[in-house]
Amino acid sequence: MSWLPPFLIPMSEVPPVTVGAADVPDVLFAAVAGPTALGWMVTYILSIRQASRDRYVGIPAYLVAVNIAWEFSLTFLLEQTPTQRQINFLWLVFNVVLLYQALRYGPRDYPGLSARAFRWTLAGVLVWASVVVMVGANEFHDIDGMYTGMIIQVPLSASFIFLLRRRGSSAGQSMYIAVAKTVGSLFAGLTAFVVYPSHHLLQVLVPTYVALDLAYVVLLHKAMRREGRPPWAFRTPTAVTGAPAGASSTGPGAGQAPRAGVGPGSDDATA
Repeated sequence: MSWLPPFLIPMSEVPPVTVGAADVPDVLFAAVAGPTALGWMVTYILSIRQASRDRYVGIPAYLVAVNIAWEFSLTFLLEQTPTQRQINFLWLVFNVVLLYQALRYGPRDYPGLSARAFRWTLAGVLVWASVVVMVGANEFHDIDGMYTGMIIQVPLSASFIFLLRRRGSSAGQSMYIAVAKTVGSLFAGLTAFVVYPSHHLLQVLVPTYVALDLAYVVLLHKAMRREGRPPWAFRTPTAVTGAPAGASSTGPGAGQAPRAGVGPGSDDATA
């Protein structure tokens, strides 16, 4: 006999994770899954473009490694639905370019690490994340990557906020990237709600990362206004990392951080 008071909520007799997908009409599924695939594709394309202009990664480098791990593992290694495999493959193509940019420009965000140490840790994250995705997806019988994708989405959304604060500027970022990412993530959440209405963990994860995405949109908009960078101009001046609030972000050397080992003529941080 326990001396503790009775528990308030009994354990589910049927674990929600074992409840299969709902029978969703094709039109409804396309209406939520289509914007998910398109939103993230636009996010990747715009991120590649912005990183090429600013020479700072558009998506946090270590999360690029996690994305690659998720997409590669659930495209080529572990069983997934045919539709999800095709979407994953399309995303993977763009993430290969993002990984190249992460290897090239990523060290600039971590001046405390040599370029070699950064790249080794990035490789370590990629391998570790691949194992976790494989084991986790198999554990949850995550046949469409919904659980693993939603779990990854929370730190991914938070990492954009940390990236903005760490750089001290909007370098490598744009409002269009932020909005496209929010749209893709929001519709991914709607897909989860439609396909798995009884999976309560998803109902906690989705509002969490959507709130983080919206907070990032607001913070990025404020940062760009402080820098004198037009938030909604597609061809915006390149931001200067660490620019003081209210200072102009244009001029010679824009996009080059005033940090030791990174100069205007350098493509990479020095080892």
